[in-house]
Amino acid sequence: MCAASNKQDGLHFEPSQQVRLFNKQLDEFLRQEVEPLEDEYEQFLGEFGERNRVDDDGRLVDEYLEVRETIQRRSHEAGFYTMYMPEEYGGGGLSNLEFTQVIEHLHNRNPDGFHELILDTLSVRPAVIPMAHDDYQREKYFDPIMAADKHLAFGLTEPDHGSDVTWMDTHAEKDGDEWVIDGAKCFTTNAPYADFITVYARTSGEDGDARGISSFIVDADNPGWEVGKIQPPMGTQVGEQSFNHFTNCRVPDSHVVGEEGEALIDAMSWVNAARIRLPAEAVGRCQWMVEQCIEYAKDRKTFGEPIGERQFVQGHLADMRADIEMVRWLYRYAAWEIDRDNDPRWLLSAAKLRGAELWWDVADRAVQIHGGAGYMRSLPFESELRTARAARIYDGTDEVQRRTIARDLLNL
Repeated sequence: MCAASNKQDGLHFEPSQQVRLFNKQLDEFLRQEVEPLEDEYEQFLGEFGERNRVDDDGRLVDEYLEVRETIQRRSHEAGFYTMYMPEEYGGGGLSNLEFTQVIEHLHNRNPDGFHELILDTLSVRPAVIPMAHDDYQREKYFDPIMAADKHLAFGLTEPDHGSDVTWMDTHAEKDGDEWVIDGAKCFTTNAPYADFITVYARTSGEDGDARGISSFIVDADNPGWEVGKIQPPMGTQVGEQSFNHFTNCRVPDSHVVGEEGEALIDAMSWVNAARIRLPAEAVGRCQWMVEQCIEYAKDRKTFGEPIGERQFVQGHLADMRADIEMVRWLYRYAAWEIDRDNDPRWLLSAAKLRGAELWWDVADRAVQIHGGAGYMRSLPFESELRTARAARIYDGTDEVQRRTIARDLLNL
């Protein structure tokens, strides 16, 4: 399916009837399966939710992990968990445009909830498809991922290398029918709880070469993999990221994902497409925040009048509305181009760049409109502001996105 359609007066990217039906079913699932859990485990939400989700070591508590697991299993049973994956691999087969429209709808609600837990976009994404092409890896890893039985971590970023990933220090050497991995990874989401990690390591070539980097499956019980210090973040993803140390970490040759030396090349093909999710999420979150600001501007009075009568508040609302619409149609156009098998790399960078900036700007304006109340943790805007800041770093920093756009303009 493709949600874009040609009409006499031009090209349209409104959600199709199929997407509208899908979103309606998603709302019903959230109402029946997720909201009761929010009521039951309210200690993990609200102004003290972040604190209650982790123990003294910063690790997610078992009770919260059980809630996450329950929601994801129910999501799988309902057909939402793998909706983005191709049908030939057991997924729902949504196009990029359809999936991003669903993502926008999913996030157009109070961020202080469990709705985000219905997906595990770290584990269930095109990056794991190479595992499906190997009988051993498909049975042991890929199929359990698709069934929400196993979850992974993605080991790419290093303490000394982020955007300059082709200079990674982690390396792997062949020793008989095994590979020996040595190195460190950081900011690795879900590493403390993953069943396995896919580690990127240089196996040939020199610093700066995109080729010569391979991906390896390392099981959680491998003695060569040590999960180090959990790294508390600025945003709301507490207990998620950690250091990881690989010392004489041995894995069999059967644990090489895809073709040796081509892992980073393959990764770039899905990283670019994955970036399109962020602006869709940002639009959904920002639309919800604007709606809250509108209600507040109508109800809150100062000097005897609603603050919505103030020109400064009107200016905030006008800018937010205009920017949301800009990013909404930008990300949908980029997703449509991907579905047409084009390579709109600069367009994806533009959508990611503007989406991250939108999220930050709208959250900041929402805090400002709500004044002192917006600064307090009893409302979700301050946590949105903290969470939004990370969006300008992960999946390519603002500077990397601008570099991609500029290089495309200059044919570099």
